[in-house]
Amino acid sequence: SSAMPHKANPVRSTLIAAAARRAPQLAATLYGSLAAEDERPAGAWHAEWEPLRDLLRLTGGAARDAVELTEGLTVDADAMRAHLDLTHGLIVSERLSAELAAVLGRSRAKELLTELARRAYTEGRSLGELIAEREELKGVELGEATDPTRYTGSAGALTDRALERR
Repeated sequence: SSAMPHKANPVRSTLIAAAARRAPQLAATLYGSLAAEDERPAGAWHAEWEPLRDLLRLTGGAARDAVELTEGLTVDADAMRAHLDLTHGLIVSERLSAELAAVLGRSRAKELLTELARRAYTEGRSLGELIAEREELKGVELGEATDPTRYTGSAGALTDRALERR
């Protein structure tokens, strides 16, 4: 409960999510008002007034809340690293699966990663450490592939694509 002094509810993010849930229906009303038998017939453009006002209010408020949220963000690299370490490196298993499939074949890579993932949790060791011990992978450079700080998935490609559109 927000009545507890130590608790802070995520009010701004809740408001942003609520606006995102309402916006599609308001946009649908505007879209439906596009159908016109002749120039600006009675009823169609009148139906736009309220949803357009609400949509502008919601998006403006959500944008304001998003700015305030992002301006208040701080990065705690140590906490982020601690959270990554909780996975024992398994957060990069999809990437490793692709890398190992090229070396071992898809089936063997999946089998090996399944075994090593289980061991990582039961032994409390990192997946990268367990992979480095495997004879069948000696000489295969997987250091970057096992480092979760170097794994951003498709973020680079998506960013490049977005920037190309500008």
